[in-house]
Amino acid sequence: MSKFTESDQWTSGQQIENFLDDFFSKHGYLIERTTPYEERVLCLGDRHYRFPPKNTHWTIEYKSGIQTFYTGNVFLETISVDSSNKPGWVYTCRANLIFYAAILNNEILVFNPTRLRNQIEDLKTTFKVVKTSKGQNAGYNTHGVIIPLKYVEDNVAGLVIPIKAA
Repeated sequence: MSKFTESDQWTSGQQIENFLDDFFSKHGYLIERTTPYEERVLCLGDRHYRFPPKNTHWTIEYKSGIQTFYTGNVFLETISVDSSNKPGWVYTCRANLIFYAAILNNEILVFNPTRLRNQIEDLKTTFKVVKTSKGQNAGYNTHGVIIPLKYVEDNVAGLVIPIKAA
């Protein structure tokens, strides 16, 4: 199996979104962006996924974990903006599923947002809660719990989808 590497230039969230759209389109899903209202107000995620053979529809939130490769941890955001105490996506996501693309680890972690919310308080007492490094965001920090990837694969994600470089 080919492996993704740092040189594959995963430098922006848009590149990750494009990768996920392409990956799942090749598996028969029809994918449409959610509207700004659906994404920002209703918190329904980034995409609508339709699978015509089974007449199914889901809303999907995209997250990426490039740092997972370097740290061995998954970051689950619990506070988005600490200066206004804005809740993180663990609490606000109302999509059907969250796709957490750990591209350099060659996998996509699939979370059920309701299940994740039910687990997060226990995870916060078991694992370290951190804030983003100084200067990453202008005027605020993002906070979250960092959990070893292996633990997430075995106990938190509902599904782990392997991916490979083309």
